[in-house]
Amino acid sequence: FYGENENAIRTQVWCTLIAQLLMTVIQKMANTQKAFSVVATLVRIHLISLLDVFELLRSTKRDYLNKRGSPDLYGQIKLIF
Repeated sequence: FYGENENAIRTQVWCTLIAQLLMTVIQKMANTQKAFSVVATLVRIHLISLLDVFELLRSTKRDYLNKRGSPDLYGQIKLIF
């Protein structure tokens, strides 16, 4: 977002609020004790990878793929739709 007029700034604020709301919903659904900044960072880093978001947030180790083999795509699709 590079606009500087009033409408562009309003759009940027709304997009930020929607993203924050979605992150909070994901954090509550995963029932994790991680801070919001950690959740946002994990989602940002793994946004294009095919990892299960809930498994990622619940895990305390860094071997996300080694634990289950391949990621569960059904959980991702179910979250989106």
